[in-house]
Amino acid sequence: MDLLADLNEPQRQAVCHVDGPLLVLAGAGSGKTRVITRRVAYLISRGVPPRNILAVTFTNKAADEMRRRVLELLAPPGATVATFHAFCARLLREFAHLAGLSGDYGIFDRDDQLRLAKRAVETLDLPGGPAPAEALTAISRAKNALQGPGAFAEQADTPYHRAVAEVYREYEKLLAAHHAVDFDDLLLRTACLLRDRPDIRELLGRRFRYVLIDEYQDTNHAQYVIAHGIGLDHENIAVTGDPDQSIYAWRGADIGNILEFENDYPNAVVVRLEENYRSTSPILAAASRLIAHNARRKRKDLWTRRQGGVNVRVVRLDDEHAEARHVASCVAEGLRSGRGGETAVFYRVNALSRVLEEAMLKAGIAYRVARGVEFYNRKEIKDVVAYLRVLVNPADDLSCRRIINTPPRGIGQATVDKLAQWAASAGVPLLEACRRSDQARLGTGPAKKVAAFVAVVDDLSQELDQPVGRIVEQAVRRSGLEQALAADEEGRQARANVDELITAATEFDAAEGGRLADFVHRISLVSDAELLEGAGAVTLMTLHAAKGLEFDTVFLVGCEDGLLPFHRPDGQAHPTSWRTMPRDDLEEERRLAFVGMTRARDQLVLTAVSRRMLRGQTASQSPSPFLGELDGEGVTVEDATSPAVELPGRRRWAARRGGFYADVDERAAIEAMEAAAAVPPEYEYLKVGCWVHSPRFGAGRVVKLANSWPDTRVIVDFTQHGRKTLVLRLAQLEVTGDRPG
Repeated sequence: MDLLADLNEPQRQAVCHVDGPLLVLAGAGSGKTRVITRRVAYLISRGVPPRNILAVTFTNKAADEMRRRVLELLAPPGATVATFHAFCARLLREFAHLAGLSGDYGIFDRDDQLRLAKRAVETLDLPGGPAPAEALTAISRAKNALQGPGAFAEQADTPYHRAVAEVYREYEKLLAAHHAVDFDDLLLRTACLLRDRPDIRELLGRRFRYVLIDEYQDTNHAQYVIAHGIGLDHENIAVTGDPDQSIYAWRGADIGNILEFENDYPNAVVVRLEENYRSTSPILAAASRLIAHNARRKRKDLWTRRQGGVNVRVVRLDDEHAEARHVASCVAEGLRSGRGGETAVFYRVNALSRVLEEAMLKAGIAYRVARGVEFYNRKEIKDVVAYLRVLVNPADDLSCRRIINTPPRGIGQATVDKLAQWAASAGVPLLEACRRSDQARLGTGPAKKVAAFVAVVDDLSQELDQPVGRIVEQAVRRSGLEQALAADEEGRQARANVDELITAATEFDAAEGGRLADFVHRISLVSDAELLEGAGAVTLMTLHAAKGLEFDTVFLVGCEDGLLPFHRPDGQAHPTSWRTMPRDDLEEERRLAFVGMTRARDQLVLTAVSRRMLRGQTASQSPSPFLGELDGEGVTVEDATSPAVELPGRRRWAARRGGFYADVDERAAIEAMEAAAAVPPEYEYLKVGCWVHSPRFGAGRVVKLANSWPDTRVIVDFTQHGRKTLVLRLAQLEVTGDRPG
């Protein structure tokens, strides 16, 4: 009963359901993870052996949290709690020969996949064929739909798609030559194993008598086949999810999987988790009004005990610079007052972050961006991991190429190319060619250096029965990376990252005690979004990256037609109206806005601008239609744009009870606003004769100013670079007054 004491009635109902299919419709912030972990613990308390329970989710972070909570509730470990990809990697190691794999297969990450796709495209040299990234996207979609190269080729009905089919075939040959699979293969091969081998399906059905699938709205076809294959005989399958948070159709997720669960299992019990424990009532009410406009959803009536709270704010500003200044000002005020808490700024596309970053820097606000070079993508980490991958899979030529001269040991590219050519002619991996370098006729000097490299790998291979932490530590030391990274300050920073990798390996030993192959596979499946740790900084991130997170204060910027909802029709420089979007696309964009809004605990601010520079051109922007759908109590609308020229019969962007309206002359009114817009504050004292500083040209004196904002041109005589004519809004000039500064 202790497992149920702090649960509400629907949560208890979901936890206590034992046999038969179960659909848990878990609204945002409704305690979904608590329900899943309590359900695992409850099943064990009812006598179900832990080894018969399988709980699958989408990120390592979520799986680790789930595993930790289960162990806190009940001491005996044994339940399988993993991501889809990690679970499939484990099965494929067990049934490698049946899946057409070697036991030491490697998992190629996105960078490796792109390199292989590039080689495939270059090898085929097909006129009018796809770019490597385009081919990889098409291949990924095909694999998620359980289409191999042959099935894909049969459906290729255009020259372009026939070219993609050829690239797909070549890409698969290259993967096989490296004894490797990509992320999509983990799902594809496992799904095909369950589909084509009834004996394996029945064996796994007996092994995992209770199957729990988290975030079911994000499953693709391959994941659907895996989940239902394992549960086919006993139907003890419990899925949790929320159709209103399905935002990954672009990578193959099928919202139909959760919407049609009751058709797959007519006797399914359906439980709705509708109490939200995260957000205040104004935030939840506004988000609920928004998502109610979607047709493809399961009805839920979200509610919260957190009544009251500040209103949701919707703010219209002049342009992206005013928007960024407004956000930075609000953040700074929150920090001064101590009311800001954990703060995040969300945007639909990464391109919107640059101006926000500049505003944060200018305001002296610490921030972090959830993109870029994350931990496992740093060069020094990828170098160490490449050594580990070669130890696990000696046929991994991509990793071998990376480390053969890392750190530098005098092995030039010509030597590597000669070894690769000989390896291809002999049909052996690159590492084996290094061992037989005498047959490749390298010459005495290069041969000695290659032999020294082979000796390092062979020496490390003797450590494979040691704990993973020790193997990683020895790889860093014996490879020479430790000494190389101690050369300068930058190297010392890199060494600190490598030390963190050793720590991660040691923690892996303590938590799981697996083999090196298990550790390498695990870190190959880590995503950037899982690496967001720590507090104290404002977090800038895309809406997609925000899924699963929560913050005290959330700013959602760029709420304009064309950005949210985002639509960019092929062959058009600017988006057309949201009214021309396919319904499914528009509904997914609305779900994305809903996800962003429901990340906020206490404060939510949405911003839109009248004009924004996109792709180098300033364009007038219309408010997002989603803003009008928030109309209702608890929403405050603020017009912070510059005063517009009053024209008969024309209105500026305006507000009514939290909603938005604009008459047929809205575009003309916006243009009038632009004509009358004030120069930004940083240029208030800019005049002929004053000094300015340019990050590109240095110090200079203003000679002439022409045109009104935002088309102002400034002519400057720079001390070192002569006279330049600049567009003021792009020039990033700092006004230093009557001296060079």
